Amino acid sequence: MSAAGFQSAPVTCPNCKTRFAAPVLTIVDAAQNPEARAMLLSGQLNVAVCPNCGHGGILSAPLVYHDPDKELLFTHVPPEMGMPEIEQQRIVGEMTNRVMSSLPAEKRKAYLLRPRSFMRLDAMIEAILEAEGVTREMLEAQRARTDLLERLLRTPGEDARRIIAEENDTVIDYEFLQLLSLNLQIAQAQGQEGAVQQLATLRQQLLDWTSAGKEVAARQEAIRELGPQVTREELLDKLVAAEQAGNETRIETMVAVARPLVDYTFYQQLSERIEAAEAAGRQDEVGSLKSLRQKVLELSAEIDAEMQQLAQESGALLEEIAASDDVEQAVRDNLPRLDQFTMELLAERMHAAEQAGDRQRMEQLQRVADALMRVIEESQPQEIRFINELLSTDYPAGTGALLEERRALVSEELLGLMELVEKDLAEENRAELASRLAQIRQQAAGLLS
Repeated sequence: MSAAGFQSAPVTCPNCKTRFAAPVLTIVDAAQNPEARAMLLSGQLNVAVCPNCGHGGILSAPLVYHDPDKELLFTHVPPEMGMPEIEQQRIVGEMTNRVMSSLPAEKRKAYLLRPRSFMRLDAMIEAILEAEGVTREMLEAQRARTDLLERLLRTPGEDARRIIAEENDTVIDYEFLQLLSLNLQIAQAQGQEGAVQQLATLRQQLLDWTSAGKEVAARQEAIRELGPQVTREELLDKLVAAEQAGNETRIETMVAVARPLVDYTFYQQLSERIEAAEAAGRQDEVGSLKSLRQKVLELSAEIDAEMQQLAQESGALLEEIAASDDVEQAVRDNLPRLDQFTMELLAERMHAAEQAGDRQRMEQLQRVADALMRVIEESQPQEIRFINELLSTDYPAGTGALLEERRALVSEELLGLMELVEKDLAEENRAELASRLAQIRQQAAGLLS
């Protein structure tokens, strides 16, 4: 049983004084709620973004952190709350008692009677990360990213913002862009339209201005250019063009995305081009094509090695979960590690068990799949769950009826979120699903007109 969930709390923006409601979580249990733990460690827990001016920051609220695996129980009461010592002890005592009461008797250990208190939230986060082997240098790098993001958001002028971005080009790396995307997702989930627009604008600017942003944009463009049904010959044409342009990022991305097409037939076609160039005496082209062949060979070998390692790790994790006495709890404990690859591997093993007629194995894996779907759905915002439900419903009659039934959920914010999901699906080469969602979005828009 979970010790606590999010609660709505009234907030006043320190910048423009607008009052609004924001979700607050006061107990984070690493085992029961790994998503909240991830938000805490990334500085995104109990963050409110003003819907009026876009100003954001961490709310002042008591916090208890519990990790039963590492036997950690930490508490934090912000000094700025001005709470008397006796009141602090009462609130912290109530919260730690809720943690203890949520545990079975055999898991109530002595460390729960000695919670470690922190005056500063960042000191608590450092202690959590240090217990997991994260170095101080890594913490300082993350703090620098957070500070820079806040500085960029506070800078209204595009020219001034661009100067800051260019001066900090080495700090704005892939991890920084992930942090920005996480803030954007939180604002979307909270329906904060002003903050969504501000964060989306900043993200596009950084894709245009910075080295890491340009690389991410180039990878996205390479994926879009390939399309969902690229042939070997088309792939080879695009790789040759990228080699001639000296675009290493495009080559790496295309080989990674279209790895199944890089097979014997592909290399045969490439060899034929090399032979034709040699016969025609085009030595520069021969050198370029041979260089491309070597790069593709090396990239393919790297990808295959990584995939083999990933398959071994994911397979071991699936077997561990499947053999667990409490499958759903095992899924919750390992949710951050259950990525798309692991889900695809689970589907493959279920198919193999079905083909082999192994009913016992099939039932075992089905329990894992069912638990995984339940846990994922629980962690998703209501709007995302609604979009997924619409996508799994017959169009147009079924989706139309569902939209009418849930009319209260249909809003401009939902339409905006649908559009963002459409773009993500298109970038993942899932054009058919993106097109289906576009049709459903038009249905939903009709209810607002």
